[in-house]
Amino acid sequence: MLLRILNRLASWQQQDTGAVNLAGIAWQPQPQMAATVDQILDTPTLDNNQLQWDRPEVPTAAGLLSAKAAHVIAIKPRGEHFAAQDPHARQIYALSRRGVTLPHGRRKGFWGKFLRGRMSEVSLTPQQLTGRSLLLGAYYDDCNNYYHFWADVMADLWFAQRAGVELAQLDHILLPYSGCRWQQQILELCGIDLNKVVPLSAYSHLRCAELILPLRAKGSYRTPVWLNHALRELSHFNPAKSARRRLYIARLDASKRQLSNEAEIISLLQQHHFEIISCSAFNVAEQQQLFSEAAVVIAPHGAALTNLLWCAPGTRILEFVPEGHHNPGFRDLATLGKLDYAVLQSYRADQESTALKLELAPLQQYLAEL
Repeated sequence: MLLRILNRLASWQQQDTGAVNLAGIAWQPQPQMAATVDQILDTPTLDNNQLQWDRPEVPTAAGLLSAKAAHVIAIKPRGEHFAAQDPHARQIYALSRRGVTLPHGRRKGFWGKFLRGRMSEVSLTPQQLTGRSLLLGAYYDDCNNYYHFWADVMADLWFAQRAGVELAQLDHILLPYSGCRWQQQILELCGIDLNKVVPLSAYSHLRCAELILPLRAKGSYRTPVWLNHALRELSHFNPAKSARRRLYIARLDASKRQLSNEAEIISLLQQHHFEIISCSAFNVAEQQQLFSEAAVVIAPHGAALTNLLWCAPGTRILEFVPEGHHNPGFRDLATLGKLDYAVLQSYRADQESTALKLELAPLQQYLAEL
């Protein structure tokens, strides 16, 4: 509702900047940054089935929202929530100084949770942050997803900079951050001073003298058309001069969506000169280089496919998409990168197991045609 009012005010006024102010809240729309990759509704699979991608409706208004004396509330997920086991996972709410919920991320209904007693863990005395604070990512609750760190957190930084925010003028950068090595490496690649980082799990209640929120399509169901370019530019990426390697990105050490017949898949791929890769064995810069040297990438659906960002145009991609999880995020990255994308569905091995299984015949045909 708040965003709808601000956008209506912006359309009425005649100022060149298009910015509007309302009760200590400023809205700077960026309509040229709102376009998303939505035209891909379905994709033929190698086993001749039609895969319908999930494209739920999400807010796609683009712009910068800033608020004076704003509050940021961080709540630990509970119970069966998928991120409940992550000690740094947080549900993030942003509130104006008058208690209006700011339209940040997926979280709504702050006051409903307050009335239901979900705020017992939240400090009534906020940690005060002076100066200007920029809130990045926090669209989902988890803190350790490689894709969302790049596509939500770091892309927010590029977006904010394009809208006129300068890193040197920021006093604090709020983001989902556990301090793990790959997160540090990404922040360093993208020019963020670690001394300015405020992990969202560090405080349950922050009061920011000025809070800046980048608002745009986030997650992986509606991908901004500028995402690939933005992250390459932000991380100062230099592609390899040649792309010849054949890579299989294994999930042998994954905690979910494992393939029950992955050993058979690996044996078959090795016959076709594929390298078997576990991305956790490489630092961030090495992953960038590795994927930029690839001519073919085959992988089950998983965050390691974020590295499609670094592939050269024309690279052949085969993604094993799990039954019932038709997330188009990596399909979108392939489209934006002009990659040669194909998909093969994996199915539950049996009703009692969460493990997946892949039919080998379509894979064998794909390999024979390389």
